[in-house]
Amino acid sequence: MKLSTFGGTLLVAGTSIGAGMLGLPVLTGQAGFVPSLVVLFLCWAFMAATGLMFAELSLWLKEEVNIVTMAKKTLGNWGKLFAWGIYLFLFYSLSVAYLVGGSNLLGDVSSFSPEVTVLVFAAIFIFFIALGKKIVDPINKLCIAGLFIAYFAFLFTGMTSLNSDLLAHQKWSAIFPAFPIAFTSFGYQGTIPTLASWMHYDAKKIRLAILFGTSITLLVYIAWLWLILGIVPVEGPHGLLDTIKAGRDAVYPLHFFTQNSAVWMIARAFAFFAIITSFLGVGVGLVDFWADGLQMKKRDGVGKIALLMLAFLPPLFFALFSQHIFLKALGLAGGFGSALLLGLLPVLMVLGAKFHKRVPLFKDAFSYLGKKWVLAAFIVFIAFEIVCEICSLSLF
Repeated sequence: MKLSTFGGTLLVAGTSIGAGMLGLPVLTGQAGFVPSLVVLFLCWAFMAATGLMFAELSLWLKEEVNIVTMAKKTLGNWGKLFAWGIYLFLFYSLSVAYLVGGSNLLGDVSSFSPEVTVLVFAAIFIFFIALGKKIVDPINKLCIAGLFIAYFAFLFTGMTSLNSDLLAHQKWSAIFPAFPIAFTSFGYQGTIPTLASWMHYDAKKIRLAILFGTSITLLVYIAWLWLILGIVPVEGPHGLLDTIKAGRDAVYPLHFFTQNSAVWMIARAFAFFAIITSFLGVGVGLVDFWADGLQMKKRDGVGKIALLMLAFLPPLFFALFSQHIFLKALGLAGGFGSALLLGLLPVLMVLGAKFHKRVPLFKDAFSYLGKKWVLAAFIVFIAFEIVCEICSLSLF
């Protein structure tokens, strides 16, 4: 059955919207609402473009392949090794962020130590991942439904606490740390080969799904920033600067700046669903990645345990000993992982396919994406974003 444009749009938007947005207002808020919109728009445009590049490569290959295989077919073995390394770095960084974020949520409603909450959170959801699709799929669907219900409920109830004066704050010099987290928040490109296959390689519908899906994500983030930055001040006790120092998510300070307890409770529910859906998606992806790379069977008892250990022991180690690393891990994921894997790699793959293998990519209205000067401009933007992440490391 062919996936519709509407279904493809939801897949792109659903993959993008997740726990990354919990760090978005904290790291963009120092600059202010208007500068944050500029960051969001630039990252949206860039990440939509790289998604279209992945789609074009999928249309050329016309087979359901992962990013690593794409890299090998266009760039050779060095491209495969590059994709392998960056993929692991990105997914491990995200896993650390989600483990710490989930631990923080459990810590807010329990008296356990941070180490215990990390282990409890990891044990529950790694167990679900070990059980496979029959358990992960219904839990994920339930959490996605809860995510959107909580999001719209938060927008509705949170408007009563909005202080429009806070939205006037602008500090353009503080805009640079916002780019890495925005990159993380627009990550969906890994689903494009599957999306293309499910849509039977219908170029028009695939492109529309990418453009509509990323645009919905952009609008969701704008409304999210508008509300959070209109409630939580930058400075002062429990403000955004204090939240950065504590390494907490954007929902945490709401408890101190709203008179309506329902706002904070709904926001915590949203944070819970966002982290669960993101962790399940990344966790399944990590296990599948190791299984594919090592040619191991997931159904074999010993093999499954080995895959779970490869996927989760490294991030669990960092989560146990770095309890305030949520924002830093998200920044590293976006600043280096997303920038290189979802930004630089598709540009290099298009260059390799179009100018080395002489594949006639982008022959229609999107032909500008295949021009050398455009690809060179994208590389400059990626380099700028990486510099932003390097400079922002001193914040944590």
